[in-house]
Amino acid sequence: MTCEQCSDWCVRYSIHHPRELRNAIQIAAQNIADKTLVEVVADPMLCSITFSELANGGAWDDFVEYHFRCLHCGEEFWLHAETYHGSGGYWEPRNFTSIRENISN
Repeated sequence: MTCEQCSDWCVRYSIHHPRELRNAIQIAAQNIADKTLVEVVADPMLCSITFSELANGGAWDDFVEYHFRCLHCGEEFWLHAETYHGSGGYWEPRNFTSIRENISN
């Protein structure tokens, strides 16, 4: 169940271009900074760099996958994209019933 702090992020945001991935990274980083979200690090780590390195301008892998959790209600989010061939990906809640809107770019 989402809360007021994370309900704006309960969207399925399509990522088809590098600028859309950069936008999703920036929004996630801002929400980590304001303590709405926290990164949940997978074990083993799925990407060669941490999300904070990525948010600070690090080069992304051919496939990016990062997981986040709302610090207020526990809702989980997923940022994933295939960048090598450009097939794209999504920012979305892990619980598909939490999606309130699909945003296609």
